[in-house]
Amino acid sequence: MQDPVPHLKYRFLAVSSRRVPCIEAGGKVIHEIQHLPEFYGMFGYTLDAGKSGLLPDEFIWAEYINQHDAAFAPCIQIHIIEYLLKHSDTFKAEYGARCEKLLADHAAIRAKRGIACTACKAKNFPKR
Repeated sequence: MQDPVPHLKYRFLAVSSRRVPCIEAGGKVIHEIQHLPEFYGMFGYTLDAGKSGLLPDEFIWAEYINQHDAAFAPCIQIHIIEYLLKHSDTFKAEYGARCEKLLADHAAIRAKRGIACTACKAKNFPKR
């Protein structure tokens, strides 16, 4: 049996001991984020949000964690996975097939609920 996709954590500079933000799994760094604007864009953060003075981490907190009624916190995992599938060959090789299933399940659940986080709305994921 294959190991499940690990729980992923984003560590921004303020809490990371590294020089760049990173993604951790099981307390270990699995990826250093070299494409920060693209990473934040995976969550729906835009230049307009930045121009308004909203920092990316504040945006993620407000959109995904602080909206308890919408329950978008699981979307954080989905968007980190999307980023890793694009930028980490190691992650893609180890977890790619299982992640594709997670992404499909997420789209189906989102369609059933009839609501979507900012990033899912922006990406206009097809309903399944």
